[in-house]
Amino acid sequence: MSITLQDLVGDTEEFFHDHWGKQPAVFRASADLTGLITEEEMWQEVDCGLLIRPYFTSFDEGVRSAISEMTTSRTIVGHTVPGYINPEQIKADFAAGGTFKFSQPEHWHPRLRSLVAALEPHFRAELESFVFLSPPGKTAIAAHMDGSHVLVLQVAGVKDWVVGRLDESTTSDSDRYAGGVIPYDRRMEVTLRPGDVLYMPHGTPHSATARIGNSIHIAVTIEEPTTRELANVFLAELLDRPEYRELTENHHQLTPADRIARLRALVAQTLRAADADQVLKQAVRIKAEHRG
Repeated sequence: MSITLQDLVGDTEEFFHDHWGKQPAVFRASADLTGLITEEEMWQEVDCGLLIRPYFTSFDEGVRSAISEMTTSRTIVGHTVPGYINPEQIKADFAAGGTFKFSQPEHWHPRLRSLVAALEPHFRAELESFVFLSPPGKTAIAAHMDGSHVLVLQVAGVKDWVVGRLDESTTSDSDRYAGGVIPYDRRMEVTLRPGDVLYMPHGTPHSATARIGNSIHIAVTIEEPTTRELANVFLAELLDRPEYRELTENHHQLTPADRIARLRALVAQTLRAADADQVLKQAVRIKAEHRG
């Protein structure tokens, strides 16, 4: 059975009313998260050798391993294809303290595909999943922000998180946190154990350190359309209107002032006629197509 948003955060109406887009929060899942993916499965995928970039990466203290080292080429139907996983290097990086990550495993992993599919109806956004396997005692990435909302599902091991609270200085950039250290007066420190869920709003600064055993957590990113992406949908609708095409064909017969007046009226009509739900759906679809 698929794990639902209610299984992760409890009452969904309360979640969206009290937490969504406001401040980070920790929940205890009512479902068993440990069966979503195991370390054994991850190493089996590595040993199989069929993973190809960008579906995996390895990094240590925020520095990604060289692609030339963690990948190898394979000969397929007489053609040399680069970018396949190099199991020996990935294992060596992990043994040296590096973190191993699956990117978008919902594309091939059935249980994670079901997880993402069950969560999608609750959001007007693009959802992707990432799985992080980290050895104890390592901070994989220094404090940084993600360009999306994030649900963190702790699957195995214990991980300490330092999470910044949002304030007027918060930005929505996906970048390193300025200064590197989240101030003590605007942070929360939490320890996640298997079954714990951490929600972080868009732009929340955070860092995490594995503590006991090899840690596995799944990060489900929830990326809503940006203002620019929504504007592009409106623009596409405007350019597709017959009135706009007519104005374009006959604009030379109008004075600049008349062109502006006609175009302003047409833009206003397009905005009034637009269905907000359809605009959001279209923006999410375009975002996913461009990402793919």
